[in-house]
Amino acid sequence: MAISWVAVNANSGMIIGDLPTLSAGGALKQTLMRYESQTANLPIGDDPPEGWRQATRPGAVFLVALSEPEENEPRGLPLWGGLIIRRTRKVGNGVDLSLVTAEGYFDRVYVEDEAFTATAQNIIVKTMAEKYAKTTVTKRGLPLRVQIVGGNGVLRDKNTWKDAADKTLYSALTDFSGLIGGSEWTVGWEWVDEEKLGLVLYVGDRIGRTPPAGLGPAAQFSLPGSVTEAELVEGYGADEGANDVMAVSTGTEGARPQSPHQKVTTDLRPRFEYRWTPESDIKDISTLTAHAQRALAAMKDGSLAMTLTANRGEAPKLGLDWFIGDDVGFDIEAPEFPDGLVGTARCVGWELTDETITPLIDVTAVRGID
Repeated sequence: MAISWVAVNANSGMIIGDLPTLSAGGALKQTLMRYESQTANLPIGDDPPEGWRQATRPGAVFLVALSEPEENEPRGLPLWGGLIIRRTRKVGNGVDLSLVTAEGYFDRVYVEDEAFTATAQNIIVKTMAEKYAKTTVTKRGLPLRVQIVGGNGVLRDKNTWKDAADKTLYSALTDFSGLIGGSEWTVGWEWVDEEKLGLVLYVGDRIGRTPPAGLGPAAQFSLPGSVTEAELVEGYGADEGANDVMAVSTGTEGARPQSPHQKVTTDLRPRFEYRWTPESDIKDISTLTAHAQRALAAMKDGSLAMTLTANRGEAPKLGLDWFIGDDVGFDIEAPEFPDGLVGTARCVGWELTDETITPLIDVTAVRGID
């Protein structure tokens, strides 16, 4: 199995050309609500790809990885795209390229004064992305459309985005998603027509699918089976686990806004405290409390990280059988897990190479841990 590459105009989505000899410097990675980086190399010999200089212009081109075409399909699915942010030409080494996923562009545009009153949270994200990141008749940006998944979400009041704060769209959306029950979002790719690719910002209260009641996830990863490597890591270190959490903001005149302590009172562990500033300009105590509650829910049992690496040719197919945000099933038989490691995990990201696929998973239900 092999990934193919095309160069795409970053402003319009039009295909510039194919780059059959391009190779990535490592696994391609996609994660909910964050940007990822990668490098690539394009050999330049006696027969370089046609138009390679236009196809590798920094800031002007996305390189998009396509899956193997399905039967009767001329092109594969667009799985990953990286904006070229650096191009290095060295004699005898071809062209080295530094790439960042489209979310990284969100960190290059700044928000102005914005105020929302009793507005559905996913509408807020949609409005912000379309205003600051999307190509329009009067403004250059990305060939982006926004798709709301599963409803507009709860009503929010949000009036703390100020031009003078010099906050990027990426940091604004990251902060907003940090609210308990806040919006989730991710950026994917789609074919618009035979000559054009487009970006899609998916936003919803939850990205991805859960299985119907009484049924397991459609995508299953098993050892023996498609899984070639499996690792489980449990942690309760700093920034991993806490049972007493407080969110704080910037103080003025000797006073500092802070949430009440959010605690787990039934934990057998001693007290482990965690304090942090989710946003420097939050003044409302209830907003800080919501941040603290969300952090406590994530940290009270510590971290639990599982890595499953599978053979791409045998595993459920990314973009067809499962997508980022979906629940996937796993069943691992190995001496390190005497009772077997069986359960359900939410895929919050993935890494892929020509040969392997690694769902980055958030374990939500698991048996076999003692």
